[in-house]
Formats: sequence, C-alpha cells, structure tokens
Amino acid sequence: MSSPKRTTPSEGSPRRPSRKAPSVPDVSSQLSCTREKIPSPARFGLLVLSSLVLSSALFTLTSAITVGDLSSVSKHLENWWEVGGLIAWRAVELGLAWIAGFDGRDVFFFTLLTHVPTFFLLLHFYGVRPTTIVTSFTIDILSMTVPFMLLRRPSSVHSLSGARSESVSNHGILQDRLTSIYTSVAASAIFSVFLYLSYYTWLPAFLVTHFEDIPDIRVVHAGPAGLPGLFLSLLVEGYAARDLLFVSSAGWSAEEKSPSSKEQSAVADRQGEYLITSVYNRTWGTLSRKTRILITRTVLLAAVTLLNTIVQVSGTIKGVDVQGSAGWGAIWAAAQLTIGLMFGWIEAVPGV
Repeated sequence: MSSPKRTTPSEGSPRRPSRKAPSVPDVSSQLSCTREKIPSPARFGLLVLSSLVLSSALFTLTSAITVGDLSSVSKHLENWWEVGGLIAWRAVELGLAWIAGFDGRDVFFFTLLTHVPTFFLLLHFYGVRPTTIVTSFTIDILSMTVPFMLLRRPSSVHSLSGARSESVSNHGILQDRLTSIYTSVAASAIFSVFLYLSYYTWLPAFLVTHFEDIPDIRVVHAGPAGLPGLFLSLLVEGYAARDLLFVSSAGWSAEEKSPSSKEQSAVADRQGEYLITSVYNRTWGTLSRKTRILITRTVLLAAVTLLNTIVQVSGTIKGVDVQGSAGWGAIWAAAQLTIGLMFGWIEAVPGV
C-alpha cells in the first residue's frame, strides 16, 4: 500500500502575492515639491523672516556668552532708524544672494567671506574672546544659510557624486584633491599678502586716525614673523573663495550652451535694435558662460564685503567712522577681486 503523496504548499495551494516593503518617503524630494509649490516672492519673504527670527533666537540663547564681550565695544543703538538700517541691510544681503541664484552652500561661503573682516577686526584689534567670535560668527552664518537650504534646492555643482557628467563641466578637475588644495592655498596666500602689505605700509597710522581708542594694534607690527600665522588663519577663507568663485564658474552647467559669437553678431545687426542691446551683445554677450559667472560672483562678493564692513563696523563698533571701516573693508575686497582674476587666469587654460 503506497503512502499518500504529500503536497507542498507551493504545489497544492495558490501562491500568495508577495508584499513589498513599504517605501520610505524621500524627504528631499518631498521638500523639493513643497518648495516648488510656494511662489518665488513668498519664498523670499519667508527667507527674510526666518533669517531674522533665527538670528534673534540664537543670539538670545547665547547671550550669556556674547553680551559681556561685545557690549564693551559695541555702540548703543537708541534710534529706530539705526536698528531698522541693520535689518534692512540683512534683507539686502539675502536679496542679492537670492537674485544671484545662490544655494545653501553658496550662501554659507558667501556669508563667511563677507563677514570675516568684521570678526577679524574684533578678534585681533579689540581683544574679543575667541569663544564670543566663534559663537557670533556661527550665528550669522547659520541664520543666513539654513533658510536657503530649506527654500532653494542645491545646484548640481555641489552634488558631484550624484550628478551626471553632462550636467557639470570639468567634473574631473573639481573632484581632484590636488587642484582643490592648490587653488585654496593660492587664494589664502593672496589674502595674507594684501593684509601683510597693509600692515607694513599705511594701515597702522590709518587705524589710529579713524578707529578712536582702538585697544591693540600690535598685530600690525608683528613683521615677517607674523606672516605664517596670518596665512594659516586665512586657510578657511581661501577654501571658501575657491568654492564660491572657482567651483561654481568652472563647473557651470554644460547642458546650457551659450550662443556662438556668430549668432550674437547676427542678433546685434538686426534693424531697429537699441544701442544698449547692441553694446551688450558685442561685449558681455561675447564672454563664455563660466567667465560671466566668475565676474558676476567676484564683483558681487567684493561689493557686499565692502558694504557689509561699512555697515557692521561703523554701525556697531564704537569710535569707528565711515572712512575707517571703508578702508578696512577695501583691503579684503581688493584681495577678493585679485583672487577672481587668478581664477579667471586658471580657467583661461585650454581644456578648463
């Protein structure tokens, strides 16, 4: 007698459809969709409001660290227009970065470069503690950067690992570590040379004249012995300039082709064209896209650095006149323009 044949579940019963594991929602894609639903003017309004609220909240939370040191060198703002002017300038900073198409990483380095003259002055000439400097500087950077990270998607040049090679020019150059080191060190050296030459020539007398009761100017008399320390202290600024200027211009979107010179000349020769349009097409329009990006960012960086130094130093530090803050800011702005020229010279090499 044969034993009954056993049937396995796969043979005797119908297969149940396999259940797929529930997919984890992609937070970044959801955030991107939410951003796109908000109109651009409303996003900019949220940007300014969130930046001011975040800055105020962080300074309130860290008041035990910052108030004691900063109160001894800060002006007491009693008039409403003085406070309103600082708030309006913050809105202008954010607006310029927004119009320029900066993403969160761009704004991080942009804020670092435009605000460093003020904090460098407080640290080396007014004896403010490093903990206070780091705290205040971090709050300025975060209150500018975080709203941009939430309200604007990052550019492809800042996500090279996931970007297609067709979407970013000079993909290999931007990922090369030696190139990153060389360009960052060169930018830091330019900052150091400009400051050192100012220390050695006109700045000591200028500080005494336009910075009333400035506590300490020993750093300008350090001589060649102080140059290595000055260079090392500016390495972060050199890397920031490299990322903001060189990376964004050398890595411009390869998918967006600029019109050829022949096409621009044909457009310029149309009958009835305005003179300003013809001049534009024959000058700025003939430049490559990466050159236009580099020039725009360099000029914007230098201008905002100079203006921010005037507003912050003259408006918040006791005993400093406008001419003094403008002279101090001009050193940094001139260095940034020179760094932009250096990056333009690098990008002029065939194949870059």
